[in-house]
Amino acid sequence: MSLTSLRLTITALFLAAFLAACGGGSGSSAPPPTGGITATAGDGQVTITWTADANVDYWLMYAATASAIDMKNPPGNHAWITSGVTSPLVITGLTNGVTYSFAMDGRISGGPGGAQTPSVSATPVAAQ
Repeated sequence: MSLTSLRLTITALFLAAFLAACGGGSGSSAPPPTGGITATAGDGQVTITWTADANVDYWLMYAATASAIDMKNPPGNHAWITSGVTSPLVITGLTNGVTYSFAMDGRISGGPGGAQTPSVSATPVAAQ
């Protein structure tokens, strides 16, 4: 098995395990955050804000793309933030001049994820 095939297999297994974890449980699904999410660019970072609903565990997916993203069919270079997701959420280490898209989902008491928010985009810029 080539290194590329091994990487793809590991990525697929991780994604399958994550999606299974997001979709199972005895709780209920959560609606998207009230008012959706906003993305505000900074120097090498983006701040994501939303109005959190009580008892909802949120997670966020983002990718270096200006296109809308679908959490069930993630783009190639994406990242998940699955713990400690509270508003405002500052995502650092981003490349200035690159557009990033963000989408959020949530669940209640380990239940299945609800509908994701529409994607929002922001492009970090160097401070003047």
